[in-house]
Amino acid sequence: MKKGIGIVLLIVLVGLLPLFAQGASEAGSTVVLKFSDQVNEDNPHLKADRHFAELVNAADAGLDVQVFPNSQLGTARESLEGMSSGTVEITKVSAGALNVFAPEFSLFSLPYIFVSKDEVKSALEGKVGDILRKSVQEAGFELLAFYDTGFRSIFNGKKPVNSMADLNGLKIRVINDPIMIETVNTLGAIATPLAYSELYTALRQGVVDGAEQPAVALYAQKFYEVSKYYSLTNHFYDCNVVVMSKRVYDSLTPAQQKVIKDAATKTQDFEWNLWNELEEEVLDDLRAEGMVINELDLSSFRDATSFIVDKNVDMVGAEILEAAREYIQ
Repeated sequence: MKKGIGIVLLIVLVGLLPLFAQGASEAGSTVVLKFSDQVNEDNPHLKADRHFAELVNAADAGLDVQVFPNSQLGTARESLEGMSSGTVEITKVSAGALNVFAPEFSLFSLPYIFVSKDEVKSALEGKVGDILRKSVQEAGFELLAFYDTGFRSIFNGKKPVNSMADLNGLKIRVINDPIMIETVNTLGAIATPLAYSELYTALRQGVVDGAEQPAVALYAQKFYEVSKYYSLTNHFYDCNVVVMSKRVYDSLTPAQQKVIKDAATKTQDFEWNLWNELEEEVLDDLRAEGMVINELDLSSFRDATSFIVDKNVDMVGAEILEAAREYIQ
């Protein structure tokens, strides 16, 4: 009888061994987090992405962040959608790519919401940032960090822009976006939609007089070779955002979530410092290449385009627009 009982127990234990092994494997396994970005090796954002990965991986919390640049895991839209299918866990995208999922991010498509980095930073660290985090959570994402990408400003080959009157009649290349077109036309210029790939030649041949770009992009594309004046009109702020699949984030332990959030906070500071240093270097390089750079009083520009903001309240949401206005200096 005892022998029979022993045989039964042995059979049961043998049957449970795979379950024990499976449980041990899952308990000791590392969670791989694929981080998708569209930028190339030269972009400061990639340095920030890798900085985040290094911080998380060094914490020895059972997490392995793997960074994939150059759109290896898809476009911005594909990466965001990949969070639902499980092909991507983390991605960095522009605010424009997120406004499909969370309309509050359309805030950054409006002119002169912010005109200085101090305004932006205060807003993102305050009420505006809180509203944006909540909006993406409702869309299935966990917001990790805001990346700085600078302000868009106008450059041209004819004269410096010190007032709106200086823009009268200038043909300025813009992306084919209704708000962008209306903004540039309101400032007095002639908004001219044109493919980005055609811009250098169009500037050289005089098809357009100028365009609007952040300083880093202007320098990278060598537009200083075919233009002369860069006026810091700061009419749009380019915000990029790092988000994570909320489903994946919620599946992590509290300790792992803390590692992710701590690394994200440090990475945001790292990226902002990196981008500010790069902008200063680029402005010096542009001057060395012969460009004339000027700052200007933007109050009249902001006032002139305020009606564009007002008529797009429904698109963005009154709550975030009201919050943003609290940070205007």
